Amino acid sequence: MADEYAQVASFATLPRTTRGLPLVLGASPDGSKLVYCNGNSVIIRDVEKPSQCEIYTEHATLTTAAKVSPSGFYAASGDQSGKVRVWDTTQTTHILKAEYPVISGPIRDIAWSDDSKRLAVVGEGRERFGHVFLFDTGTSNGNLSGQSRSMSSIDFRPTRPYRLISGSEDNSVAIFEGPPFKFKTLFHEHSRFVHCVRYRPDGALFASAGADGKVVIFEGGEGAVQGQLVDPACKGAAHGGGVFALSWSPDGQKLLTASGDKTCKIWNVESKTLETTFHFGSAVEDQQLGCVWLKNAIISVSLAGFIYYLDPANPDKHANIVKGHNKPITALAVSDDKRYLFTGDFEGNVTRWDASSGTSERVTPTLHKSQVSGLAIAGNGTLASVGWDDTVAFTQGAFDAIDAVRPASTKLNSQPRGVSTSADGKTTAVACQKSLNVYSGGSQRVSAAINFESTCVALHPDQRLIAVGGQDNKLRIFEVGGGGGDALTEVKQLSHNGAITAVAWSPDGKRLVASDAARKVVPYAADNDYAIIASKDWTFHSARVNCVAWSADSRYVVSGGLDTNLIVWDTEKSGEHPIIIKGAHAMSPVNGVAWLNPTTVVSVGQDSNIKQWSIKL
Repeated sequence: MADEYAQVASFATLPRTTRGLPLVLGASPDGSKLVYCNGNSVIIRDVEKPSQCEIYTEHATLTTAAKVSPSGFYAASGDQSGKVRVWDTTQTTHILKAEYPVISGPIRDIAWSDDSKRLAVVGEGRERFGHVFLFDTGTSNGNLSGQSRSMSSIDFRPTRPYRLISGSEDNSVAIFEGPPFKFKTLFHEHSRFVHCVRYRPDGALFASAGADGKVVIFEGGEGAVQGQLVDPACKGAAHGGGVFALSWSPDGQKLLTASGDKTCKIWNVESKTLETTFHFGSAVEDQQLGCVWLKNAIISVSLAGFIYYLDPANPDKHANIVKGHNKPITALAVSDDKRYLFTGDFEGNVTRWDASSGTSERVTPTLHKSQVSGLAIAGNGTLASVGWDDTVAFTQGAFDAIDAVRPASTKLNSQPRGVSTSADGKTTAVACQKSLNVYSGGSQRVSAAINFESTCVALHPDQRLIAVGGQDNKLRIFEVGGGGGDALTEVKQLSHNGAITAVAWSPDGKRLVASDAARKVVPYAADNDYAIIASKDWTFHSARVNCVAWSADSRYVVSGGLDTNLIVWDTEKSGEHPIIIKGAHAMSPVNGVAWLNPTTVVSVGQDSNIKQWSIKL
């Protein structure tokens, strides 16, 4: 029932990057959208409004490169297995036009001819490293042999007579003439891998960039070398590190280069002089792996995946930086006033999002060295986080500037599985594999050994009861200081059919909901000796349920699962069919859910995307 819900916003994943490999960025013909890959998805993102995007998720393996045709009607995307899918960009359903197995390894670059009829694809194959074919039938349109190692870049000359240029890991640049395309000449201007080759928009020139830091300009038809771009500060090369990408300005007068020396440069091609240098910082993550020059924006992407909007008039200050995640999001917390979302990922990064606009800031320095397994935010701005580096961190002032935080980090005696904090931030409960810890204002108050493996934890609003889920299919309720002092006393034990995966108290404290690996969501009445509220089993998920959350009025529960679905349950109509958002995160488990307001749910997934859904209740 699609009228029961609508997707209202999507904060998309950043591009997935690999150190030492160029990142291929595509764009729509009108320059209003940016196209890139992450995981199984291809992201088409609005340049002006980064929170508006479309996500294509039909690839069975990791995507590596995607380009939109000059006509704007189709996109071609390639993946790790050597397949290319051609799909429709005009409809939100993105109907598949064709799928072709092109080479026997990862695809590294794709180019469309200017009439949108031919596709050239290169990569790491076994028998061949590239192929050129007609996009609608798959019929071969020539032969791209002549280079002895993997080809990393390809481009079509946009004017007649047609040419194809390619760059290879045998350090050469090749020209093919056609159609049908056949090998013409080879140039050995580079002493290391050639990372990128691109034609000027009018086809009169093309440029190549390599791991040796050189950028070479060639004549467009026959390939006569026109010269090199040299920065006097870089010992006869354009950059002090490998050049991973280049992009021509729309008028063809200038060239943008992105390099591993953590800079981007704009060059005047006519005079072969350096015009502007952009600096990005000194960390390895600041290496620039991809760039694209659009009509209204100049964009570069760093190894961290951050998307930088460059301003040539002000090279020291970036016009805008889109931050976020490019690895799976594993934890989610929402501030009490619903202004901010906090997300943690597989690599230990934590990002703060403005829930209304989608602008984001990365918490630096990193709070954890590995996966963030739980986040909780208190009303006073204290962020509690636990990670697989076996630490709990308390970060003050998470609503203020977060670019130089000083977290109070404490080592735990075993791996933490979850964290829950009170609204006033005074009490925090952390469930570890072998113990249950309670903190007051950041210092440990109780640490009790447990004889089961915990999986999740929830602190009651009155800060006295703690619900802990176990790997042994049991949900236990503990009372803090029940027998006087600070001891933890077990007051209730509830059995499930599978390991408990998530637990949450309702805001009014009268109800408790738990989900398990046996596909079940179970709501309990805490004020009625934990009797089950639901008149029928809540088993609409088709696989393990990963997360649950209560609405502010303590009536609705939203759950997300391994089955990629979100389900909204109504405790007052517990026997009725719930609202199911099928494939909320297509081909990706849902790892966290929360309510933003009485009718809006936010979800985060293994696909690194954050989505907001408006629910008709």
